[in-house]
Amino acid sequence: MISQDAFTFGRSLTGTILSKMDNIGKVQRKFLSHILILFIAMRGRINFLQLGRYGDMDEHSYRYHFGKDFNWIKFNRLYVIDQCSDEKIIGFDPSYISKSGKHTHGVGYFYSGCRGQYERGLEIGCFAAIDLNQNTAYHLLATQTQYTKKKDQGSILKQYCEMLESNAKELIQISTVIVVDAWFYKEDYINACTANGFECITRMRDDANLQYIYKGKQNGGKGRPKKYAGKVNLKKIDKRRFKRVEATDELRIYESTVYCVMLQCNVKVAFVEFLDKNGKVQTSKIFMSTNQSRQAKTLVKYYRARYQMEFNFRDAKQHTGLTHCQARDKEKLDFHFNASLTSVNIAKAISRQGTNKNQPVALCIEDVKTELSNKLLLDLFLSNFEITPHLIKNKLLIAKILSYGKKAA
Repeated sequence: MISQDAFTFGRSLTGTILSKMDNIGKVQRKFLSHILILFIAMRGRINFLQLGRYGDMDEHSYRYHFGKDFNWIKFNRLYVIDQCSDEKIIGFDPSYISKSGKHTHGVGYFYSGCRGQYERGLEIGCFAAIDLNQNTAYHLLATQTQYTKKKDQGSILKQYCEMLESNAKELIQISTVIVVDAWFYKEDYINACTANGFECITRMRDDANLQYIYKGKQNGGKGRPKKYAGKVNLKKIDKRRFKRVEATDELRIYESTVYCVMLQCNVKVAFVEFLDKNGKVQTSKIFMSTNQSRQAKTLVKYYRARYQMEFNFRDAKQHTGLTHCQARDKEKLDFHFNASLTSVNIAKAISRQGTNKNQPVALCIEDVKTELSNKLLLDLFLSNFEITPHLIKNKLLIAKILSYGKKAA
């Protein structure tokens, strides 16, 4: 069960982090401590009208505060340092946000992974810290992608590179490893990672142009020494040149260092064969790291951990109103997206109270939301009916009310 004092814990955690940040006034600090808990506790759609109904301010006050600038990546970096274990990596992934209005900033056609096609709406590029011991992801920063032209991948890729470069100083304090999906197997993005001091891990295209590195004896004749020993056939790799490092009932992992023609450098690759129930190869994929000393097993582990970011998006869309914002201007949209995803961080911290941060814990954001929502309504009753909550006979009843409707009550 979540602590009965979940509101106080959440606000105390938020206040502690804010106290470590500069250039934040007393009013903004109070507002942020209030809004991050309110995003979790509210039922229904989370927009300015609903915030005015549930919160301590009117609708116009919320609009005003949403327009103020805030350093979300620094706030979440400090949160991660406080709440996470030492084994972390950075993940980056865009997320599609449905939007039908014509005048919203940045609205256009973006790729929707759920529908498998381009849809009209918004897109945010999100950085997250993925805790490998806790097996969960924590939001760091969401930046809205600007629409330029339908299916113009070059322009969008440039924006993703700029997002990385502009936030590299904050990100590298968390981890020097950044993991992205196969769409980012592109020269510009991988070079942007290495230029800013990051090791980039991604999945390669099935037609990636790779060369085996020649390790034999040079003939000593004239001309350039032999460097390469032929192209890597990804449909049927030469297993004499790969070392098998793991074999289970589900997969086999082979590793090697090869030359990547696109990047013009040597990279570490992990060739993975996924097996069916009969032990036959069902499909195979190849993963890479710009760090040649990276072990293949760790490389695959890091890449698979990237999927934890999808649960962040799911929880924010289901419980903290990621897609509910009705603002039109850039600043208010940016505040809403980041507040929604950061609220999921706070909910995870509430759920993990008293646990070892080096161990995974089963998290249920819905139960956190239920208990905080119950407390929001309970506080209203206590204040209006002048009930003393500290009496022994009332404490038991309050604990029962707070757990009402929870799955793990």
